[in-house]
Amino acid sequence: MMGSLRSRQLVSGFTIIVIGILVLGILLSVVIYQSRTQEIKNELSTTAIDLLGYLEFDQGRLTITERNKAEADQFINDKRLVQDDKSRFAYLWDKQNDSIIWNSIDNDRVNPENVHDFVAYFDFEKMLNDERIDSTDPYVQRLDSVPHNEMSETPAGEQYMVAALNFDYRAQADDENSKRDILFIVAESMQDVDEEIDKIVMVFAILFFVSVVLILLAQLASSFWVVAPIREFEEEVRAIETGEKDSIEDEYPDELLPIKTTINAMISHEKGQKQRYKDSLDDLAHSLKTPLAAIQSHLESKSFRDVPSDHPGLAGIAAELEYMHEIISRQLRKAMVTSENAIIMAQPLRPILSRLAETMRKVHRDKDFEIRVNVDEYAKCRLDSEDIMELFGNLLNNACRFCDRLVEISSYNDGDMLVIDIDDDGMGFPSKDPAKLLKRGIRVDSQTEGQGIGLAVSTEIVAAVGGDIELLVSPYVGARVRLYLPA
Repeated sequence: MMGSLRSRQLVSGFTIIVIGILVLGILLSVVIYQSRTQEIKNELSTTAIDLLGYLEFDQGRLTITERNKAEADQFINDKRLVQDDKSRFAYLWDKQNDSIIWNSIDNDRVNPENVHDFVAYFDFEKMLNDERIDSTDPYVQRLDSVPHNEMSETPAGEQYMVAALNFDYRAQADDENSKRDILFIVAESMQDVDEEIDKIVMVFAILFFVSVVLILLAQLASSFWVVAPIREFEEEVRAIETGEKDSIEDEYPDELLPIKTTINAMISHEKGQKQRYKDSLDDLAHSLKTPLAAIQSHLESKSFRDVPSDHPGLAGIAAELEYMHEIISRQLRKAMVTSENAIIMAQPLRPILSRLAETMRKVHRDKDFEIRVNVDEYAKCRLDSEDIMELFGNLLNNACRFCDRLVEISSYNDGDMLVIDIDDDGMGFPSKDPAKLLKRGIRVDSQTEGQGIGLAVSTEIVAAVGGDIELLVSPYVGARVRLYLPA
């Protein structure tokens, strides 16, 4: 599926217009051909009936007599039946003698027996057996010529439009043997029509390709003009991501106005919600600081001066107070808006992962292991920097705690998601239902410190941005945590 609106517009518009022109061109060629063919059919049919009226019986045969010869010659000339190229002609064919007894080209000025040397023959037997031939209505059909003998000048297979009338007569009224079956033929070569159609097709092909080029140029120009507001809209969204703008301000076509309104409303709502969240936690932190300070003051009062500084109870209380201060500070930092924008900008991961790797080496300095960061410097994900630190801090800390000698971080892109694998060569996850570890309070090892919320918090961070987290088996036979984050 094409991801570009410009590509979709170009392909759809171009395809529809080109197919439309092609179909119209084909229909136009067919209509012109059928129109010319029907015109020739009608004219040949009329010519056949009119010319047959000039033929009379003379001395036992059918011909044009001297009485109407001048008028018949004029008609033959007007109907172009005497052309030298023999593209249009008429003749009478005698079935019994298998010969032409009259033709319009010579009009009895040469021996009729030689006529077959220079006029087209057709499949007369097939024509006579066709039920459509009768003595009143001409049979009109496009036919191929057939060779009559080796001397025929007309090549076999040439196309003609043929109007034929079938009738019989007796050369002598009282002689049954003098009966003759006559086929009256008026034919016109279709070569000129075919050449005309070929020229039309050629002209149309040239116009078609010129039109395709012009349409393509017009579509390109139109696409830039139509898609320009979308590109401007995209640039404004990027400006919001980089902090150059607070909202979408420019004017856009009606189709983009609902999106503009929705995004601006979302930004405004998100800003307000984050500010309220920040204020609430800020108030909570300040509220807790007072009783914590009071507890600290009590510990430092005269009542506890006589208690040794290494007293287990006091040391535990001091440690818990310090831990509570740390929790309040961390949650307050997390609630603060690091950017003025509600839209989170894509963050490069490699620098953050490298810093975290150095931190983990120091935290677990009593352990001999290696951390490999195999993440491309161009790998980015849309996640708040504080969330990135907490997410990968939790996961890397777990991997370093449970690894034997190696922790490896790798990544690759899968569509619009960045896939990150965190592998170790430790004991791995339990074989039965490892997904339960993603719930709060569930821990892999109860012998180590922690509250069992690291994976749960990581899951919540990933889910909040529309990502996913999977617990798999590492290629190093340890644990693999696979993250799907929006790129």
